[in-house]
Amino acid sequence: MFANMTQITPRMRVLSDSQIKEIHLAACEILERTGSLIHNEEARELLYSHGAVVEGELVKIPSYLVDRALSSVPERFVLCNRDGKRNLHMETGKTHFSPLVDNIDIVDPHTRKRRKFVASDAKKMAQLMDYTRHMDVVQVGAFAADLPPETVDRINVREMMLNQRKSISFSPNGPEGLMDIIEMAEIVAGGREQLRINPYLIKLGEPISPLRHDGHALKELMICAEYGMPIVYYPIPMGGATAPATSAGLLAQGHAESLAGLVVHQLTRPGSPFLYGGVATVMDMKSTVCVYAGPEIYLQCAALADIANYFELPFWGTAGMTDTVVLDEQGAAEIGMSCLLAVLTGANLVHDVGLLDQASLVDPATILFCDEVIDHVKHFMRGIHLSPETFAMDVI
Repeated sequence: MFANMTQITPRMRVLSDSQIKEIHLAACEILERTGSLIHNEEARELLYSHGAVVEGELVKIPSYLVDRALSSVPERFVLCNRDGKRNLHMETGKTHFSPLVDNIDIVDPHTRKRRKFVASDAKKMAQLMDYTRHMDVVQVGAFAADLPPETVDRINVREMMLNQRKSISFSPNGPEGLMDIIEMAEIVAGGREQLRINPYLIKLGEPISPLRHDGHALKELMICAEYGMPIVYYPIPMGGATAPATSAGLLAQGHAESLAGLVVHQLTRPGSPFLYGGVATVMDMKSTVCVYAGPEIYLQCAALADIANYFELPFWGTAGMTDTVVLDEQGAAEIGMSCLLAVLTGANLVHDVGLLDQASLVDPATILFCDEVIDHVKHFMRGIHLSPETFAMDVI
């Protein structure tokens, strides 16, 4: 009666293995034929020394460099919290969530009115993060209307380090900001080697679609590889604007942009931790703004998760956001659907949780709502356990 009771964890996918191979081959063709604009001399020299074709700032990357990078990048890594506890496993079957805690605007928690995000908000948001049950990595975007733009990245990361214990992802204002934040993290971790062994931070970086890689972004990518700091290098191709309007073309271009970053990263220091990710969305043709919550981005994120799982790469996804300007029925529906899909498709780190209005607005109350939604999602993902005890035959 109790034979064959293997528990099933709910999962879904939107691409077959053969479809993933076709997307990958198309991306390799883009890298070899069209090429990528590499606006960093050091990166161009590195690629050239390993066989890439360099024509000014245009670099054509051969497929064997892609294969080499995919074979050397780790399939998993572990993040620590501020206290050095290795508690976040970026690996198959594990999903963690990450809200953006600063933004251009914030919904004031006392007045419930929209206003500019200011420096004093950072500490309050940090303290809120320690209260949440399911927000695992605190995402810092370097926003505060009353702080100098040159140093707001360091100041906001410092507030997160001082006022909450969770891991941090961040977007520095250039290589100098990155080095300052690494130095701060080394103090927290107890030294450079300790930070390498037990990473506490994830650096966020991105190319510029279509197929353009900024000099600062590439320099930061190489610094992270040298220091062994985990990084996600995520493209944001927008169908109908900076990428083809078709889903297949959008995926192929975004995959090519990610692979170009991965090649530079792994050539710098093979084996350094790297998250594969992307925000593949579309442009609303009426308003010309990015659709940040809708069936298109849900489908593309699910497809990117399939690609990452196929190549055994940790995946950085997107969910828990809404395009509405207040947390209403539309917002609840978009948040709930995207969070469930992110976990079902196997995303390892899900970012931008709690954002509203095309990712321009953060709301503490929405983050708390997302925390409750994620609690429901995680309960669903536990599946149904069958055993002599759970059948409870003795009480029926």
